[in-house]
Amino acid sequence: MNRLFITISTICYLSFCTLGLQAQKQYENWFFGQGVGFNFSSGSPVIVNNTNLNCLEGSATMSDNNGNLLFYTNGVRVFNRTKDLMLNGANLLGDVSSTCNSVAVLLPGSDSIYYLFTVGAANKPNQAFRYSIINMRRDNGLGEVTIKNTLIEDEVYEKLAAVRHCNNRDIWITIRKWETDEYHSYLLSPTGLSQSPVVSHTGLVVGGYFNNALGSLKFSPDRKRLAAAHSFENDEIELMDFNNSTGQISNSIFFKPHQIQFFTGCYGVEFSPDSKLMYVSANLSDEIPAILYQFDILQTTASAILNSKVIIGTNTLLTAGGLQIGLDKKIYYSLYKDSAVSVILNPDIPGTACNYQQSYIDLGGGRANPKVQYGFPTMIASDLDTLTAPPDFYSNTDCATLNTIFHLNNETGIDSVFWEFGDGSYSRLLSPAHIYAAYGTYPVKLQVYKNNSCLPEPSTIFHELQITNSAIPFLPGDTTACAPATISLSPNVSGANYLWSTGATSPGINVSTSGIYWLDMNYKGCTIRDSVIVTLKAVNSLNLGKDTTICTVEPVKLTADNISGATYLWNNGENTASIFVNKPGIYSVAQSFSNCIVRDTIVIKPGDCPLFIPNAFTPDGDGRNDNFGVSGVFFSTYFDFTIFNRYGQPVFRSSDPALKWDGTMKGKKQPLGGYTWQLTYKNKQGFFKTSRGTVMLIR
Repeated sequence: MNRLFITISTICYLSFCTLGLQAQKQYENWFFGQGVGFNFSSGSPVIVNNTNLNCLEGSATMSDNNGNLLFYTNGVRVFNRTKDLMLNGANLLGDVSSTCNSVAVLLPGSDSIYYLFTVGAANKPNQAFRYSIINMRRDNGLGEVTIKNTLIEDEVYEKLAAVRHCNNRDIWITIRKWETDEYHSYLLSPTGLSQSPVVSHTGLVVGGYFNNALGSLKFSPDRKRLAAAHSFENDEIELMDFNNSTGQISNSIFFKPHQIQFFTGCYGVEFSPDSKLMYVSANLSDEIPAILYQFDILQTTASAILNSKVIIGTNTLLTAGGLQIGLDKKIYYSLYKDSAVSVILNPDIPGTACNYQQSYIDLGGGRANPKVQYGFPTMIASDLDTLTAPPDFYSNTDCATLNTIFHLNNETGIDSVFWEFGDGSYSRLLSPAHIYAAYGTYPVKLQVYKNNSCLPEPSTIFHELQITNSAIPFLPGDTTACAPATISLSPNVSGANYLWSTGATSPGINVSTSGIYWLDMNYKGCTIRDSVIVTLKAVNSLNLGKDTTICTVEPVKLTADNISGATYLWNNGENTASIFVNKPGIYSVAQSFSNCIVRDTIVIKPGDCPLFIPNAFTPDGDGRNDNFGVSGVFFSTYFDFTIFNRYGQPVFRSSDPALKWDGTMKGKKQPLGGYTWQLTYKNKQGFFKTSRGTVMLIR
């Protein structure tokens, strides 16, 4: 086994310098649509395929504080980091056809407990608002849904969004109540979910036709605004102020971007990263199924906002879907059944200079296999803003030296920090390095001090750091096989994050070519590498030729490739490179060379022999040439053989090729001398043939 260790602190440092201070790595992975996704760890989206996800609209994806995938969901099923169904992860009561069907958030103060909130679809029996709890310490770190489908409210339908409290620790979960003008905001804190919501009235009642519930609900990155798109009969945008300290919604502004008659209308909504502009996607008619607007929301009246409207994109073939801001501060736009994702590259810039690019990121598959549906993962937009993102940290460990470097996800506005490394050591540096004395598990605690009137006490973050022995091999030994062959490679460790030299992120891979294959595995706080040399030896082809026929009087020679040093074994027991066979049958040979075995088989069927009849015989009883007739094996469906004496009288007649003349007639020996014969037979091609000749009887 070839083993290669990486100084992980160096690798992560390079990545760190490239990306800058990256806020909220838990959103580095997006899974959406038909089995597709993005990974933002490089700073730009890299396409991920085969996610096992099927969601028509909403979804949620969660990664850890190092950006490693934890789980993802379509509101109905939860999949773990290995893309398998999470333990107890089936039968959630969200819906794949709900605009905002799910949002996942880490319980404040925890490093392993996640709340997964879901809402059903407007046209389905279940429209309730519920939560489930995921414990990531279960199932060897793959997670388990420990509490499922706890009812919070009935009749909520499809609007669900989350935003940070002003203390940057707690989280508001907001829904819209059906058949009312009410928004309900629940606070999730270290003690759990509040029992009673903060209720806000906006004056716009949404109810009636169930599809009126369609449309996005989004908070602005600065946590000060909330926007809702109401589809179909309403076809209206609702823009509100939000108090992230009290959870109260106020100052609602309603405006209709366009005038249509009962079409889908407004659907997607998203704020620019600086929270000054708002983007709205809509479907106007069969002729213009998709349109994308930009509005200046620094304006204070509905008419002024409408007057700021800029159309930045239209599409006459595809239907408008959702909008979602990414870690790279671009806005991603889904057009239903597209094979590519559209992007607003500079969403903070007013007007068409925002640089909208339609079908910008090709997902592959083409029109025959479109992967884009109506939505993207739901997330907390304020966590993407360096000014408002909650404090957190991640670490990089060189498991060969046990040296660990700790990084803040965001240093903006921090006065001071206090690190406790879990082994009695501490530091007040923003990005300290610490060498642990031994492998093991360490509870790391970080206290962050900020000038925040909402949270006068420091923010406290806990993460469990596990350092494993990098000298322990985790891949099988070097492998040699005979080509062609498929070799399965997999580590003897589960519950980790994997990156193979082939680019695969699955626990195991199948390879069919020679080479060195390595696996980077992020396991228990360490990223370590192991490698395997796979050698597929070329083998000679073996060909006994085409199936053929045989005549016993003419044996057939069968020859395998004669290779120096090779051994042979035929199914008749012979062990030479060539053999002679004189009867029909199935013949096979195994050639063994350099520990590789190749085989071939040939079928030999009975065939026509050349006709051979001797011109003399001696019926004297000495066992040699005592009988006269057709020699060898002769196959015919019709056979008539007659022998005549010199007077033309028949002395012998047979319809069986195996029956021969012994020189007698009716038991009496016939005189010496010459005799004539005539043979009529049908060959295998079905033709009659007649042959004549003479034979000398000698005693």
